[in-house]
Amino acid sequence: MNYLQTWFRWLCAVLVGVLLSRLIATAFSFPRDDSLPFGPLQQVAKPVATNKTLVIIIGNLRGGEKAWKTLYHHVLDVNDADLALMIGRSLQRTSSLYDRAKYLWEVDEYVDWADAIDLINGTSWRERVPRYLYNESSILGGANMFGYRGSGAVIFMFRWFLSQKILENNLTSIYDRFVVTRSDHYYLCHHNLSCLDPQYIWLPKSQNFGGVTDRHLVVNSSLLLPALDILPPFLEHPEDYASFASFKVGNPERLIHYRWKKMGIRELVRRFDRMMFTCAEWNDQTRWQTKSDSVVPEGVFLKYTKEYNLSHVTCKGLIDDHG
Repeated sequence: MNYLQTWFRWLCAVLVGVLLSRLIATAFSFPRDDSLPFGPLQQVAKPVATNKTLVIIIGNLRGGEKAWKTLYHHVLDVNDADLALMIGRSLQRTSSLYDRAKYLWEVDEYVDWADAIDLINGTSWRERVPRYLYNESSILGGANMFGYRGSGAVIFMFRWFLSQKILENNLTSIYDRFVVTRSDHYYLCHHNLSCLDPQYIWLPKSQNFGGVTDRHLVVNSSLLLPALDILPPFLEHPEDYASFASFKVGNPERLIHYRWKKMGIRELVRRFDRMMFTCAEWNDQTRWQTKSDSVVPEGVFLKYTKEYNLSHVTCKGLIDDHG
């Protein structure tokens, strides 16, 4: 009798265990509504960088490591920006800028930049344009065959070369914002682009020379190519610009102003308080403007006193050990 009771109890325990295991399995395999509080946790997307900025240096490398150090600290780092170099070809690549650059585009140095201009749309401009330019105009400075002073042809050809690389690499689809600038700027404090409304074209105050400065430009991706499109329309229809190009004061800054006005983007120009000044090393080579003989406390040669004074006013109390 005791044997039968023991066997019966064991059998009941086994049956109860099997029943419970099936109930548990059924409960966990039952379809669940993911929208309910106890459904699976939603996947959280990883944060994506929203500050896509490309800083582009055009022209020859000048200014030196002291100036470039301030570019890294006050422009690239603070804006989480990439760096591109659109510069003259050089066999000397000791500059730290080469190490920092994500993009490197080099341009051959021309003895006569009229030969470079021919790359845009042939040589027919050589017949059309000179009749509309005053002999001392600097708009095509560097085109030696015409004897123009200054470096306007060099400035505008670098912009044209840059526009071709922007298109070739589809960079306006990769970056939201662009800074087109020079290598010889010394930044005294942060150039924080988040403070500048992206719907506008931003330029530093001063040094406009009757138009808009060609030394520094902050622009969004939709306005970059229009802002760079200066020389080709002028070469094609110089008569449209005769009202100012023949003036003795015809210069690159005025041509940019006039082109932007014709395109309807001049009204988008806004200006920010200058935090940088143009500088030089003792051995810098320039085509036009020479450095002064004065060395400022920052340890560089000064080019424009007004820039220096304005940048110190802007950055008063903000200057740190990095510059």
